[in-house]
Amino acid sequence: MAFGTQAVLAQTTETGQSASTSSEVSSDASNTSNQTASSDQSQTTYVPSLDGSGLIAINDMFRTRMLVGANSSGGWDSNPDNLEQGAASGAFIFSPYIGVQVNSARVQYLFQYQPTIRHYTSDQYGGGVLNLGSATITGKLSERWQWDFKAIGSHGQDSIRLLAPGQTIPVGNIAGASGGTSSYFPNAGVVTYLSGEAGIHHDLSQRDIIEFTAANSYSDYTGLHQKSSIATVTARYQRAVSQKLSLLVYDQNSYYYGAIHCGSFGFGGGVNWKMRENTSLSLMGGPQLDAADCGKQQGFSYAASFGSRFTSKSQIYATSSREMTTTYLGPGLWQETVSGGYQRELTPSRVVGFDIGYVTSDALTATSSYKGTYFGGIYSHRIGHALAFSVSYRNYTGNWGETNFTRRVALVSFSWTPGVGHLFQ
Repeated sequence: MAFGTQAVLAQTTETGQSASTSSEVSSDASNTSNQTASSDQSQTTYVPSLDGSGLIAINDMFRTRMLVGANSSGGWDSNPDNLEQGAASGAFIFSPYIGVQVNSARVQYLFQYQPTIRHYTSDQYGGGVLNLGSATITGKLSERWQWDFKAIGSHGQDSIRLLAPGQTIPVGNIAGASGGTSSYFPNAGVVTYLSGEAGIHHDLSQRDIIEFTAANSYSDYTGLHQKSSIATVTARYQRAVSQKLSLLVYDQNSYYYGAIHCGSFGFGGGVNWKMRENTSLSLMGGPQLDAADCGKQQGFSYAASFGSRFTSKSQIYATSSREMTTTYLGPGLWQETVSGGYQRELTPSRVVGFDIGYVTSDALTATSSYKGTYFGGIYSHRIGHALAFSVSYRNYTGNWGETNFTRRVALVSFSWTPGVGHLFQ
């Protein structure tokens, strides 16, 4: 889920989604990294807080500050291991959080780490730990040259991510859940996921920007006996038509290695539109051409997002994409995702919100087709300056090949997150 200090929903590995994220950090990992609120360079850059509390302003006023927090939850899990005769069990989860943020005139650093520790009341299920960490570094070489580096990684029992504090992506300046939230592998075992991206940005003029990025991601699920890696190089040119509207063109080349070896080439255009102060729209897409080893799955790739703070106490977001570059669902897959959510501040201390998601992917020889849906809701009540109480529910349903799954989780949580991310920026 996409909500403040209270969120305790499944992480996505944008990770990249991802990555993203997950964890399913995968292609959502790039979403889980820093993104700008609009095409206007003066806008603040936001990075998701790993504790699920919202977004952190990377170019904040703080010179140096430590970020700490913890989330403790108890509740009910319908079928932790998706066993055919699996029984429900009580669950206890503890997630400490630590980070450090350093800002100077030329370089900004943000490092975060969060483990999630699980224990079940039923002897049928074991415990375990899922570790999640991220790093974001941005800097200036000169007034016209900027660079950035971002990375995210996870290691541990994959099923724990559905109990961990919810990971978010920036949709403009709104914290939202990615479409990859709907992705869940039953019996995936231990996951190792790593994703990194480095980029350089040059201001050709006050209106024109050119960017180059290189990214690589790797995933390994012991229960699936599958390792996947993707390397991607992207070039993008963006021109500001006005202070609120920018147009762009891009070229992207990807190479899959691991379970299969093949290349993919894509190009296209897009628009970033800041419709008003707290409303933004981003559209990008174009043809994607794949080598024969990728199954010749030619098609149109796109990504779209919309976020709006339509009142001072309410906000909505929506995202949709069709892309090739995913690792957590296997190499060379056309993956389509849709997600959306609504968050409302009932009072300064009470927040309610809902998230939905859908994901589907085509099959290759090395992998099975996948389809999943997600729904989550949360109510949070801030007790003090940094302490909050929340009640949450989430539901995952879908199928992967011949395997159907349903998993439901209900949690009561207490979280302590002084001065980390914020739901309403």
